[in-house]
Amino acid sequence: MLNYCKRTWSISKKTKTRINLIFPVFFNKSTCNPFVNRSVLPHMKNVAVHTKGLFITGMLLLFIFSASAQSVLTGTVKDLQHRPIAYCSLGIKNSKAATVADERGAFRLIIPDSLADRNLVFSAIGFVDREMSPGEINKLKEGTVVILEEKIFDMAEVVIKGTKLKEKTVGQRSRPMITFSKMFDQHVPSIEQGNVFEIEEQSLLKAYNFYIMPSSKFSSITLKLNLYAVRNNLPDTSLLRENITYRTTAKGWQHIDLTPYQLGFNGMAKIALTLQLVEHQPDSTNTFVFGISAKKTLSKDLLFRYQSQGNWENNAGAFIANLEIKYNKEVGKAKKPAEKVVEETSEVSMLADYYHHKEAAQKSGYGKRKNGRFIDLDDAKIYTEEYGEGEPLLLLHGNNGSISDFYLQIPFLAKHFKVIAIDTRGQGRSTDLSTRAYSYDGFAADLYKIISKLGLKKVNIVGWSDGGNTALSFNLAHPEMVKKIVAIGANLNPSGVKDSLIASFKQQIEADTLPQQHKLIRLMLEHPHIEASQLKQISNPVLVIAGSDDVIKPEHTQLIASQISGAQLEIIPNATHYVPFEKPAQLNQAILHFLALPEKNKDRQRK
Repeated sequence: MLNYCKRTWSISKKTKTRINLIFPVFFNKSTCNPFVNRSVLPHMKNVAVHTKGLFITGMLLLFIFSASAQSVLTGTVKDLQHRPIAYCSLGIKNSKAATVADERGAFRLIIPDSLADRNLVFSAIGFVDREMSPGEINKLKEGTVVILEEKIFDMAEVVIKGTKLKEKTVGQRSRPMITFSKMFDQHVPSIEQGNVFEIEEQSLLKAYNFYIMPSSKFSSITLKLNLYAVRNNLPDTSLLRENITYRTTAKGWQHIDLTPYQLGFNGMAKIALTLQLVEHQPDSTNTFVFGISAKKTLSKDLLFRYQSQGNWENNAGAFIANLEIKYNKEVGKAKKPAEKVVEETSEVSMLADYYHHKEAAQKSGYGKRKNGRFIDLDDAKIYTEEYGEGEPLLLLHGNNGSISDFYLQIPFLAKHFKVIAIDTRGQGRSTDLSTRAYSYDGFAADLYKIISKLGLKKVNIVGWSDGGNTALSFNLAHPEMVKKIVAIGANLNPSGVKDSLIASFKQQIEADTLPQQHKLIRLMLEHPHIEASQLKQISNPVLVIAGSDDVIKPEHTQLIASQISGAQLEIIPNATHYVPFEKPAQLNQAILHFLALPEKNKDRQRK
């Protein structure tokens, strides 16, 4: 693929002017390392030959190629006793020229020439802001020390008294099924995101809890918690006297104990809590992704600002987060309005335990085995794990899932088959180096290559949700390679999915900032495209399974089974789209019975 590479040479140490020379290069897709397209080198050489001297060549390059100028400011922020100030924010107002000092107070800030006439502000919790004019900035030397004065707090400490303080939790206590992700950029530690919370008249903060999305990838992160008074539903003045930081290596629910900080407030109806990503370490594959789950709400409690000197934005929604407080029930109880309860859709309530299973799946060890294998497909590396012996049985997971989603099926099925569990392209541990949109036909093409590279002639396939769609697509494209198929919660087109869930997918596309999730969501919104009449081409045995309360419309599931000659239909009672999680024993027995059933009995219908 032809791209353009920008190479930068330093021309002047004083002005740090850069000249950007742009020429065509090819990129190695596996390493992302550029190498020059040698075919253009003779043309570049001819340019030099036909110009009259080095001066003319240089002038020509300056004319043809773009130039930009910038200043790089480095140094350390310290207090009057010359002690480093950790995580000090610095930036130019209402711009993206900003950063956060590290734990030792060291900083590096790039200031483009277009902002050279603007003031720079240093801001740290517990210290007086320091604003520098362009003249002061120009006098700073590399490695300079910036001194901040400690802030004098004249407000009295809030003491909350009562015969017995009551406790409550405000905010989102559980993670609903339908969420979107608010991502953090590891290259922009100045970004803040968080929530507005309503508190009692006299409140003492006990703990802050929030949910890190399961698909995050890191070995460790350090977050800085910020606390603000609220004005016009936006953060106003900081309420902290010292930094509050939190380090974790885990995903899912997180708990920050606030009791050591004695954060008591009187007469404050709302407060805002935000998080910043100030330190991070990628995972073992050198990949870093970090986001916090959020959900749509009518109230605009979702906060964002690019840096400490930027403007706050608030959007409809809220982090999946809550605040534990203690409060004096005798104060302000007469005028405290009743807390609003946001009702969730039936689909959300129905799938409330889904994430408990996801967490258990991730802890099971499946999908992370040392003897796992990567299969190279040129533009992707597909991760697989094998268990047991016998006829090959391939397991295909659902959208944004992984091998671990079959943690309740693999131990059982491996007693009877050679189970080959697969992480689909761009999901689980599998990579995707292509820029193509996802499709089930594309996943089926991957499956053909995988089966061929494994040296298999004929296979059984169990596909769940997206995996079921892929299995049907593969069956149509390569019937000679299929023995039997089990399709769980599959659909032929997006209209087969309940309208409320399709609407929620569209909301996630509007709110989500993670491109990879966009591809997965668009996959469900735009695919598959299987005509019901095409299913008549399938002659091998097929078992169609769905939950009695599935998000796939029941008439759509029945249509699939009716169009495949001799297909069996199994509706699992008291189950949703997540049958493998909710009814593992019943599902496992149904799969085993079907796959072990002699082919001469394939016309038997199960209802």
